[in-house]
Amino acid sequence: MRETLAVLRDLQELDEDLFRVRQELKRLPAERDKRRAEIDDKIQRDTELESEVLKLRMQIKEIEDGSRASRQRIAKLERESASCSDQALLAAYGHEIKSLKREISENDEDGLRQVDKADSKDAQRKVLQEEIREMEETYAELAANVEKEMGVAQEKADKMEAERNERMGSKVPPDVLKVYEELLEARDGMALAALEDRTCQGCYITVPTNIYVKLSRGRDLVQCPSCSRILYTYD
Repeated sequence: MRETLAVLRDLQELDEDLFRVRQELKRLPAERDKRRAEIDDKIQRDTELESEVLKLRMQIKEIEDGSRASRQRIAKLERESASCSDQALLAAYGHEIKSLKREISENDEDGLRQVDKADSKDAQRKVLQEEIREMEETYAELAANVEKEMGVAQEKADKMEAERNERMGSKVPPDVLKVYEELLEARDGMALAALEDRTCQGCYITVPTNIYVKLSRGRDLVQCPSCSRILYTYD
Protein backbone atom coordinates (compact mmCIF):
# COMPACT_ATOMS: atom_id res chain seq x y z
CA MET A 1 0.00 0.00 0.00
CA ARG A 2 2.96 2.33 0.58
CA GLU A 3 3.80 2.20 -3.13
CA THR A 4 0.18 2.93 -4.00
CA LEU A 5 0.13 5.91 -1.63
CA ALA A 6 3.35 7.20 -3.18
CA VAL A 7 1.71 7.08 -6.62
CA LEU A 8 -1.43 8.78 -5.31
CA ARG A 9 0.62 11.54 -3.66
CA ASP A 10 2.36 12.11 -6.96
CA LEU A 11 -1.01 12.16 -8.72
CA GLN A 12 -2.47 14.51 -6.11
CA GLU A 13 -0.06 17.29 -7.06
CA LEU A 14 -1.17 17.03 -10.66
CA ASP A 15 -4.83 16.48 -9.83
CA GLU A 16 -5.06 19.68 -7.80
CA ASP A 17 -4.23 21.64 -10.95
CA LEU A 18 -6.34 19.36 -13.11
CA PHE A 19 -9.33 19.82 -10.80
CA ARG A 20 -9.04 23.60 -11.09
CA VAL A 21 -8.87 23.36 -14.87
CA ARG A 22 -11.92 21.10 -14.96
CA GLN A 23 -13.79 23.53 -12.73
CA GLU A 24 -12.87 26.31 -15.14
CA LEU A 25 -14.24 24.23 -18.02
CA LYS A 26 -17.53 24.04 -16.11
CA ARG A 27 -17.55 27.68 -14.97
CA LEU A 28 -16.90 29.29 -18.34
CA PRO A 29 -19.88 27.85 -20.25
CA ALA A 30 -22.07 28.27 -17.15
CA GLU A 31 -21.23 31.98 -17.06
CA ARG A 32 -21.85 32.28 -20.80
CA ASP A 33 -25.20 30.45 -20.51
CA LYS A 34 -26.25 32.64 -17.59
CA ARG A 35 -25.65 35.78 -19.67
CA ARG A 36 -27.56 34.23 -22.58
CA ALA A 37 -30.48 33.41 -20.28
CA GLU A 38 -30.57 37.01 -19.02
CA ILE A 39 -30.77 38.28 -22.59
CA ASP A 40 -33.43 35.71 -23.51
CA ASP A 41 -35.51 36.81 -20.51
CA LYS A 42 -35.43 40.40 -21.76
CA ILE A 43 -36.30 39.28 -25.28
CA GLN A 44 -39.24 37.35 -23.84
CA ARG A 45 -40.35 40.45 -21.94
CA ASP A 46 -40.10 42.52 -25.13
CA THR A 47 -42.27 39.95 -26.91
CA GLU A 48 -44.82 40.15 -24.09
CA LEU A 49 -44.85 43.94 -24.27
CA GLU A 50 -45.31 43.79 -28.03
CA SER A 51 -48.33 41.52 -27.54
CA GLU A 52 -49.75 43.86 -24.87
CA VAL A 53 -49.33 46.88 -27.14
CA LEU A 54 -51.00 45.07 -30.03
CA LYS A 55 -53.94 44.17 -27.79
CA LEU A 56 -54.25 47.78 -26.62
CA ARG A 57 -54.11 49.13 -30.18
CA MET A 58 -56.90 46.72 -31.15
CA GLN A 59 -58.97 47.90 -28.20
CA ILE A 60 -58.36 51.53 -29.22
CA LYS A 61 -59.52 50.76 -32.75
CA GLU A 62 -62.65 49.06 -31.42
CA ILE A 63 -63.38 52.13 -29.28
CA GLU A 64 -62.82 54.45 -32.24
CA ASP A 65 -65.05 52.30 -34.46
CA GLY A 66 -67.74 52.31 -31.79
CA SER A 67 -67.56 56.09 -31.41
CA ARG A 68 -67.68 56.52 -35.19
CA ALA A 69 -70.79 54.36 -35.41
CA SER A 70 -72.39 56.32 -32.57
CA ARG A 71 -71.68 59.66 -34.31
CA GLN A 72 -73.20 58.32 -37.51
CA ARG A 73 -76.26 57.23 -35.55
CA ILE A 74 -76.51 60.70 -33.97
CA ALA A 75 -76.32 62.34 -37.39
CA LYS A 76 -79.12 60.09 -38.66
CA LEU A 77 -81.29 60.79 -35.63
CA GLU A 78 -80.75 64.55 -36.02
CA ARG A 79 -81.81 64.36 -39.68
CA GLU A 80 -84.92 62.42 -38.78
CA SER A 81 -85.69 64.83 -35.94
CA ALA A 82 -85.53 67.78 -38.32
CA SER A 83 -88.46 66.40 -40.36
CA CYS A 84 -90.48 64.96 -37.48
CA SER A 85 -93.39 66.70 -35.74
CA ASP A 86 -94.35 63.91 -33.33
CA GLN A 87 -93.42 65.19 -29.89
CA ALA A 88 -93.15 61.74 -28.36
CA LEU A 89 -90.84 60.57 -31.14
CA LEU A 90 -88.79 63.77 -30.88
CA ALA A 91 -88.38 63.14 -27.17
CA ALA A 92 -87.23 59.59 -27.89
CA TYR A 93 -84.76 60.89 -30.48
CA GLY A 94 -83.46 63.45 -27.99
CA HIS A 95 -83.04 60.83 -25.28
CA GLU A 96 -81.16 58.46 -27.56
CA ILE A 97 -78.91 61.28 -28.88
CA LYS A 98 -78.08 62.31 -25.31
CA SER A 99 -77.23 58.70 -24.37
CA LEU A 100 -75.05 58.28 -27.46
CA LYS A 101 -73.14 61.50 -26.72
CA ARG A 102 -72.52 60.36 -23.14
CA GLU A 103 -71.34 56.99 -24.44
CA ILE A 104 -69.00 58.70 -26.95
CA SER A 105 -67.55 60.88 -24.18
CA GLU A 106 -66.90 57.85 -21.97
CA ASN A 107 -65.39 55.93 -24.88
CA ASP A 108 -63.13 58.86 -25.77
CA GLU A 109 -61.84 59.01 -22.19
CA ASP A 110 -61.29 55.24 -22.16
CA GLY A 111 -59.57 55.48 -25.54
CA LEU A 112 -57.19 58.16 -24.26
CA ARG A 113 -56.31 55.99 -21.27
CA GLN A 114 -55.60 53.05 -23.55
CA VAL A 115 -53.47 55.25 -25.83
CA ASP A 116 -51.43 56.38 -22.82
CA LYS A 117 -50.93 52.75 -21.77
CA ALA A 118 -49.88 51.73 -25.27
CA ASP A 119 -47.49 54.67 -25.59
CA SER A 120 -45.99 53.87 -22.17
CA LYS A 121 -45.41 50.25 -23.16
CA ASP A 122 -43.89 51.35 -26.46
CA ALA A 123 -41.48 53.55 -24.51
CA GLN A 124 -40.62 50.59 -22.26
CA ARG A 125 -39.92 48.52 -25.35
CA LYS A 126 -37.52 51.11 -26.73
CA VAL A 127 -35.53 51.13 -23.48
CA LEU A 128 -35.62 47.35 -23.30
CA GLN A 129 -34.54 46.91 -26.92
CA GLU A 130 -31.56 49.21 -26.34
CA GLU A 131 -30.59 47.13 -23.31
CA ILE A 132 -30.89 43.97 -25.39
CA ARG A 133 -28.74 45.46 -28.14
CA GLU A 134 -25.99 46.40 -25.68
CA MET A 135 -26.21 43.03 -23.93
CA GLU A 136 -26.00 41.17 -27.24
CA GLU A 137 -22.80 43.06 -28.11
CA THR A 138 -21.29 42.25 -24.71
CA TYR A 139 -22.42 38.65 -24.98
CA ALA A 140 -20.87 38.20 -28.40
CA GLU A 141 -17.53 39.36 -27.02
CA LEU A 142 -17.91 37.18 -23.92
CA ALA A 143 -18.87 34.11 -25.96
CA ALA A 144 -15.81 34.55 -28.18
CA ASN A 145 -13.56 34.88 -25.12
CA VAL A 146 -15.17 31.85 -23.49
CA GLU A 147 -14.55 29.73 -26.57
CA LYS A 148 -10.95 30.85 -26.62
CA GLU A 149 -10.40 30.25 -22.90
CA MET A 150 -12.15 26.89 -23.07
CA GLY A 151 -9.88 25.85 -25.91
CA VAL A 152 -6.81 26.75 -23.86
CA ALA A 153 -8.20 25.05 -20.74
CA GLN A 154 -9.18 21.92 -22.66
CA GLU A 155 -5.73 21.67 -24.21
CA LYS A 156 -4.19 22.01 -20.75
CA ALA A 157 -6.57 19.40 -19.33
CA ASP A 158 -5.77 16.95 -22.13
CA LYS A 159 -2.05 17.26 -21.44
CA MET A 160 -2.61 16.78 -17.72
CA GLU A 161 -4.80 13.74 -18.36
CA ALA A 162 -2.10 12.19 -20.51
CA GLU A 163 0.55 12.89 -17.88
CA ARG A 164 -1.77 11.55 -15.19
CA ASN A 165 -2.29 8.27 -17.04
CA GLU A 166 1.44 7.97 -17.56
CA ARG A 167 2.20 8.54 -13.88
CA MET A 168 -0.50 6.17 -12.68
CA GLY A 169 0.07 3.33 -15.12
CA SER A 170 -1.30 0.14 -13.54
CA LYS A 171 0.14 0.82 -10.09
CA VAL A 172 -3.15 1.84 -8.48
CA PRO A 173 -5.73 -0.92 -7.86
CA PRO A 174 -9.16 -0.14 -9.41
CA ASP A 175 -10.96 -0.10 -6.04
CA VAL A 176 -8.43 2.34 -4.57
CA LEU A 177 -8.56 4.51 -7.69
CA LYS A 178 -12.36 4.64 -7.46
CA VAL A 179 -12.20 5.89 -3.86
CA TYR A 180 -9.49 8.40 -4.77
CA GLU A 181 -11.39 9.87 -7.74
CA GLU A 182 -14.66 10.09 -5.81
CA LEU A 183 -12.83 12.02 -3.11
CA LEU A 184 -11.27 14.33 -5.70
CA GLU A 185 -14.76 15.41 -6.70
CA ALA A 186 -16.17 15.51 -3.18
CA ARG A 187 -13.22 17.38 -1.65
CA ASP A 188 -12.50 19.94 -4.36
CA GLY A 189 -9.45 18.20 -5.76
CA MET A 190 -7.90 17.24 -2.42
CA ALA A 191 -8.38 13.50 -2.00
CA LEU A 192 -5.33 12.97 0.23
CA ALA A 193 -4.31 14.46 3.55
CA ALA A 194 -1.16 14.10 5.61
CA LEU A 195 -1.45 12.79 9.16
CA GLU A 196 0.81 14.75 11.50
CA ASP A 197 0.81 14.13 15.23
CA ARG A 198 -2.39 12.14 14.75
CA THR A 199 -4.02 15.26 13.22
CA CYS A 200 -5.56 15.11 9.74
CA GLN A 201 -4.20 18.05 7.78
CA GLY A 202 -7.34 18.06 5.65
CA CYS A 203 -9.90 18.76 8.37
CA TYR A 204 -7.63 19.18 11.44
CA ILE A 205 -9.39 16.52 13.47
CA THR A 206 -7.32 14.35 15.82
CA VAL A 207 -7.84 10.74 14.78
CA PRO A 208 -7.96 7.77 17.19
CA THR A 209 -4.72 5.92 17.95
CA ASN A 210 -5.85 2.80 16.10
CA ILE A 211 -6.11 4.85 12.88
CA TYR A 212 -2.52 5.98 13.28
CA VAL A 213 -1.35 2.43 14.03
CA LYS A 214 -3.22 1.03 11.04
CA LEU A 215 -1.67 3.66 8.77
CA SER A 216 1.81 2.97 10.16
CA ARG A 217 1.54 -0.69 9.23
CA GLY A 218 1.20 0.33 5.60
CA ARG A 219 -0.99 -2.59 4.58
CA ASP A 220 -4.41 -0.95 4.15
CA LEU A 221 -5.95 2.15 2.65
CA VAL A 222 -6.77 4.36 5.63
CA GLN A 223 -9.25 7.22 5.48
CA CYS A 224 -9.91 10.04 7.93
CA PRO A 225 -13.04 9.20 9.96
CA SER A 226 -14.10 12.85 9.70
CA CYS A 227 -13.43 14.07 6.15
CA SER A 228 -12.86 10.64 4.51
CA ARG A 229 -9.65 11.79 2.82
CA ILE A 230 -7.00 9.13 2.24
CA LEU A 231 -4.37 9.53 4.92
CA TYR A 232 -0.59 9.27 4.54
CA THR A 233 2.48 10.07 6.59
CA TYR A 234 5.74 11.63 5.48
CA ASP A 235 7.91 8.79 6.87
